Amino acid sequence: MSLIKKIVGQSAVYFLGTVLAVVVGFFFKVYLSRTLGADALGIYSLGITVIGVFGIFMSLGFGNGLVRFIAKYRAEKDTQKAVNYIRNTSIINGFVVLPLTLCFFLFPDFIAEKLLNTPSLEEYIPLFGLMMFVNSFLVLADQTIRGLQEVRKSTIINTFLRLPLKISLVVVLFSWGWGLEAYIIAELLGSLLALILLVVLIKKLIPLFTNNNFKKVLFSEEEKTFNFNVLITKCVVALSSHGDKIVLVYYLSTFELGIYSVVLTIATFIPLVLTSVNAIFSPIMSQLHAENKLNDLTHYFQLSGRYVFTLSFPLMVFIFLFSEPIMAVFGDDFKQGGGLLLLIVVGQLINVSMGSVGLMLQMCGLEKPMRNISIASSVASFTLYFVLIDSWGLLGLGVVYIVNQLVLNVACAFTLNKHLKIQLFHFEYLKIIALFLSLFVVCFWVASSFNFITNPLFLAAALVSIYLLFMLLWLVIFGKKELPQILKTINFKS
Repeated sequence: MSLIKKIVGQSAVYFLGTVLAVVVGFFFKVYLSRTLGADALGIYSLGITVIGVFGIFMSLGFGNGLVRFIAKYRAEKDTQKAVNYIRNTSIINGFVVLPLTLCFFLFPDFIAEKLLNTPSLEEYIPLFGLMMFVNSFLVLADQTIRGLQEVRKSTIINTFLRLPLKISLVVVLFSWGWGLEAYIIAELLGSLLALILLVVLIKKLIPLFTNNNFKKVLFSEEEKTFNFNVLITKCVVALSSHGDKIVLVYYLSTFELGIYSVVLTIATFIPLVLTSVNAIFSPIMSQLHAENKLNDLTHYFQLSGRYVFTLSFPLMVFIFLFSEPIMAVFGDDFKQGGGLLLLIVVGQLINVSMGSVGLMLQMCGLEKPMRNISIASSVASFTLYFVLIDSWGLLGLGVVYIVNQLVLNVACAFTLNKHLKIQLFHFEYLKIIALFLSLFVVCFWVASSFNFITNPLFLAAALVSIYLLFMLLWLVIFGKKELPQILKTINFKS
């Protein structure tokens, strides 16, 4: 199977599974928001933020290299190195996560009141500790599956088994009168199921447990250097990806954090295509770079970037035009998040239009420049949080988000072009951008001229109509040239 067919085939399954998960998750979030309210959602979001921050240090960063090095060693047909890397990383992760989990059980009051200044979080701290333990190994298993380029199977596990279990448990426990703890327990049990199934899958795909595999083999210098740089990168990225929530609670409250969590839930839809492509494209990037096939790497990078933008832009138009009505679906408390959602869409436009540029740096041996870029952008963003959240509230979050996406993506694109002479933007891509931006102006003028009925049924019809309009225009202008190439690519019979 050619690389492009592998990218399209695996990404399509991942995309469909992710779309299903996000769509179901959207309506599930509506159910949660109406059942629990903004304050409880804020408490849950803060707990997830805490274990997310600690999760950066699990395996001391070596989990970050699973995708790259498993793909590399498979290309070199050196299964032993791949097995040693997985085993060593899992052992380190266990030594780090176990004492941290115990701290969540022994000192919940200190974590909730002293560290986070949120006493209402204390009773849930032990549950979040268990979730942190399970999720640390789940992340390693998921990264291993990606390195083995079997995203399709992991998608089935996470979408069609884990998600239904979680939702079913929440509904049952809510019916018994449970509150926020029902959501946390359901999430924990769903993650545990996924972890068990992924480990079984990994054992079938690669011989992890043979006598020869237990020889003491240390990490190589290349592995240490890569993971150190990526770990530093993730630490500073956490300043912008998690620091916003912590600063928000400091200046505002868990109520506003609940609103922010809903905004982020809606924004999750926007980069779905990009995330789907990255899931399978990342190990392929590493493989092509290791084989020094830079022309092929450039071709697939540009091709994927063009189609990611084409498929994602109509959704951004829809959310931008109907931001407040979309937020109102979650309840009256969430309407005030409409302005923030507008700004998040602008930031995602920058992110999606630049394609997989950051991932390209990490997978092509440029993790050190990526680290430096992340440090600069994250420190700047974290500093801006203190200034703008205090002054502008929720809207300050949106402004910082745009600045961060702009600085990060432009710097990554410049670095990629400087070191590998690879750039995303080319004539065919620029024509699509110009066409879609022109159509957006027309849509914005129409939406501003009329008063629409903004109930959920209308919103669904508007989404379908916008997609049909943009895709029809693309088909008329570009389809004659590009559609045969797409059909040939997804024809798996050849």
